[in-house]
Amino acid sequence: MKKNDYHKNFDRILAQTKDGLKKFGKELNVLAKKSEKEIVKASKAGKIQLDIMGLTVQKEKLYYDIGKKVASLNAKKNLGIPDLEPYWKKLSDLEESSQNKQKALKGSR
Repeated sequence: MKKNDYHKNFDRILAQTKDGLKKFGKELNVLAKKSEKEIVKASKAGKIQLDIMGLTVQKEKLYYDIGKKVASLNAKKNLGIPDLEPYWKKLSDLEESSQNKQKALKGSR
């Protein structure tokens, strides 16, 4: 093979490689844009889920505060709400058990 044949062969292979790389670059760019959109979409969904969790925590805290207020009011005067009676009984039993445990702890020292 002559030197010119090597150069022509090399130039032909180089041109094919350039075309292949350009095509690969374009496809890679398209994939990157799709991935970017998916990342943005996932990020927005994640933020919304965090917002929902924050609201749920606020709601649970509000229930807790309402429960404390109702218990406080019931301690001052019987509210007379029949649906709450089992809870007052359970609360009274827990308080009694707690006091007994505290007495046992003091006695064991």
